[in-house]
Amino acid sequence: MIKTWYRILHLGLLIAAGAAPAEAATAAQVVHVRLSMSNVYLLKGARGPVLVDSGSKNEMAPLVAALAEEGVRIEDLRAVILTHGHADHAGLAAEIRRRSGAVLIAGRGDRLMMAAGVNDPVTPTGLFARLILMFPLDARYEPFSADIEVDTELDLSVYGLAGRALPMPGHTPGSLVVVLDDGRAFVGDMILGGWLGGALFPHRAGEHYFHQNVAQNHANIVALAKRPIRQYFLGHGGPVSAQSVRENFALGAVVH
Repeated sequence: MIKTWYRILHLGLLIAAGAAPAEAATAAQVVHVRLSMSNVYLLKGARGPVLVDSGSKNEMAPLVAALAEEGVRIEDLRAVILTHGHADHAGLAAEIRRRSGAVLIAGRGDRLMMAAGVNDPVTPTGLFARLILMFPLDARYEPFSADIEVDTELDLSVYGLAGRALPMPGHTPGSLVVVLDDGRAFVGDMILGGWLGGALFPHRAGEHYFHQNVAQNHANIVALAKRPIRQYFLGHGGPVSAQSVRENFALGAVVH
């Protein structure tokens, strides 16, 4: 019933957005929130604050504190856009919705993973990644279902953001990328910034430790490089420039 209500509300907002003036969706202020396990991004749009990713299940207190520094409460959030359904990115999604009523937006391909509340198996991309898998990692989180499941391009103007969410399966089956019209993109774990989860050289674009489909993820990076994107915001480390992505993934010159 709740999910149906969210969808009805979202449809109504979309209709209203179509009649709204063009300035309703403007360039958003981006606040980089560095949590212990991953990055979260606060987007201050024309119609209220939106989060890209939610952080891990035990990080509500530092997230609340970081938002408070920007004059934002959890209760103020309009939406949470999840780049994918892994525990370090979607772990607080259910709690944030309970506290705020924010609409949860996620890729349809991660539906089963989010409903189970545990990470799906992944493919390590190198030796260090294989070593990481030898350590016990808590990949569980509170299960939930998204209010909006994305399987085709989603216009974000209803949330006051000039941009769209694009399904780009590869890191996970339901991975999403948020691309703003001003050339900024939020790509989750498609790309890793630096080494040791971004602790060293965070602005150097590189291969993430794990993907479900490595080849598809690389194809996504190539596809994004052909867009007029100037800056990539990452789940770990970053941000990185378009030049760093082209150089470190050996893409050469690309035509936008």
